[in-house]
Amino acid sequence: MTVAVLLCAGRGTRLWPVTSSTPKALVRIMGKPIVDWIAQGIAESGGVEKIIVVVSGDDAGREVEGHLKRFGSKVEFAVQRKQLGTADAVLAAAKAIGGSDFLVINADTFFQPSFYRTLAVRLRGKQPFIVGKKVDDASPYGLLQTVRGKLAGIVEKPEEKTAGVINTGVYYCRNDFLQALRSVKKSARGELEATEALGKYAKSNAVEVLEYDGYWNDIGYFWNYLDASAFALEHVMREGREGAIESFVNVKGKLFLGKGAVVKSGTYIEGPAYIGDNCTVGPSAYIRPHSFLEGDNHVGNSTEIKNSIILRGANAAHLSYVADSIICEEVNLGGGTIVANLRFDEAEIPAEIKGERVSSRKRKLGAVIGKGAKTGVNVSINCGVLIGERCRVHPHSYVLRNMEDGSDNSAK
Repeated sequence: MTVAVLLCAGRGTRLWPVTSSTPKALVRIMGKPIVDWIAQGIAESGGVEKIIVVVSGDDAGREVEGHLKRFGSKVEFAVQRKQLGTADAVLAAAKAIGGSDFLVINADTFFQPSFYRTLAVRLRGKQPFIVGKKVDDASPYGLLQTVRGKLAGIVEKPEEKTAGVINTGVYYCRNDFLQALRSVKKSARGELEATEALGKYAKSNAVEVLEYDGYWNDIGYFWNYLDASAFALEHVMREGREGAIESFVNVKGKLFLGKGAVVKSGTYIEGPAYIGDNCTVGPSAYIRPHSFLEGDNHVGNSTEIKNSIILRGANAAHLSYVADSIICEEVNLGGGTIVANLRFDEAEIPAEIKGERVSSRKRKLGAVIGKGAKTGVNVSINCGVLIGERCRVHPHSYVLRNMEDGSDNSAK
């Protein structure tokens, strides 16, 4: 018997403020939570008898559990009481795993849907494996060391920029791997790392490295979220026009238009673009490629949206520019709000994540505005800035740095 273990207990702090009140596993790509893409892919493709979901023991974990109960008896839950690392997360599922062999998947990764059919075929072979992905820069990831196609070790976040095959967070082992997990000691980061156990396991077991050539993304930072959304719009989204399009609207490329949505006269749309249910776009709006409007959004007169995720209930009613950005639920952008997406010197754009300056490795990148935030008229937001939930950004402000949840930038 083979079971799948989905690791959903992580808090996703690097994805703040998207994850301020949304568990990372429930962050949505094209309207569907990341964990649903995984669970549905596994359930429909076969190869496993049960899915064990490891959740945290707090409200976020209970929210994930409540959401996934719709999969019925196919899903069982295990609780990781403390965030002690990935080895500890898998061991939290040990009782549910029982004597089964098991597949492990980090529930913050996005693969193209066809991946799960490929995975089901490999599982039938009963040969331990780890799924790798060749990248130009392995330094943010775990670099897989191989000997004749088999795993020899994993180097976590190599110091120098180097191309190589990295760990995607998906691996399959026989039941005796649980013993390797139990032998792990705390790393320099103070965590129990599953990668250490895999290195030990590979010394006495042949672990095949499967190099996956399809789409994969680790949704660690908000720019990864944007990239995954863009891929889904281009390669997964179906075209459909269920809403209304008035006269004198130009549409170029693939478009999905949801029920009750209206695109008003003078609007120009370049696909792929998704405009969800009950949205109002225009008049004279400009929707550029890889724009996602989840639903109940108003994008109004002379507003331009480009390569951005606009979550449910967010509005940019008029004269605004939003590019390469994430606008969370129920945000309201006052008229003339501009989100910069290019530095004046055209250098790579950094963001301050958990108190550290992190390069996005992108020249064009906007901002993230958290759920329920509000901007006044003629606000300018610097590229790479994170604005927390429920923030108030007053008229004529220039936001140069992050704003914490609930903050207000009015003069005191």
